[in-house]
Amino acid sequence: MTRQMDGQIIFLKNKTIPIDKYESLSRRYNFNKIKFLPLIKHTNLPNEILSLFNDLSYLESLKYIIVTSQRTVECLYLEVIPNLTLEQTNQLFNKRVYTVGPATGEFLRRCGFKDVIGDEMGNGNNLSDMIIDTLNPETAGQFLFLVGLIRTDIIKNKLLNAGYNVKEVIAYATEPLDNNLRHLQEEIDVQQENWVVIFSPQGITEIIEYLRDHHSHNIKIASIGPTTEAYLLKHGITPHVSSPKPSPESLLQVISSYE
Repeated sequence: MTRQMDGQIIFLKNKTIPIDKYESLSRRYNFNKIKFLPLIKHTNLPNEILSLFNDLSYLESLKYIIVTSQRTVECLYLEVIPNLTLEQTNQLFNKRVYTVGPATGEFLRRCGFKDVIGDEMGNGNNLSDMIIDTLNPETAGQFLFLVGLIRTDIIKNKLLNAGYNVKEVIAYATEPLDNNLRHLQEEIDVQQENWVVIFSPQGITEIIEYLRDHHSHNIKIASIGPTTEAYLLKHGITPHVSSPKPSPESLLQVISSYE
């Protein structure tokens, strides 16, 4: 049975559009307040993707796309798909898309992609292993990997080392916003429990210094993903909970079970 939560939950991320599953699921747990605090600014960079997809021969030959970020899906949803012809859109939606995490997978399906797999993989390392175990590099053709300007190279390097052809195209850029720590301090409610959910190491330098040096009984820290947890541990912060999967369901379950 779901435990009902008191206090507020603060997600250190941009709210996903058009639907953010973290918000909708948090309401079921009866948090008094649900807040989103963006730490980074996203700038969509659709031009190179559009150039590729406007080449119908390329689009017809492309079999596989890799998308691991909701920001990439937003770029596709807002700035790529609306500028394609019906024929191009139909071609695109029938491509197999590899992803990690249920939230990104569900967003891709809502956009119209019909063949999305990898939701349960959880991270790029596992996704790479799944691709290597199931596809022959000699017959797979080229993978189109849509990435952010700042990214790790785990997937690309593992696939390249295994003999796959991977074309990497940047879909968006990010940069930290100003005064992230001050904005978080303004959102903390000293009269109740505050769960602070950290999604990424980007934009949190001052925040983790503050959390490490100003322990507070009414602030609890949740981490999503092994990369973020490792970053926090390296900088002297042990999160109260760490979501075993990068999904709203997994996150809210570990928070609700925390005692």
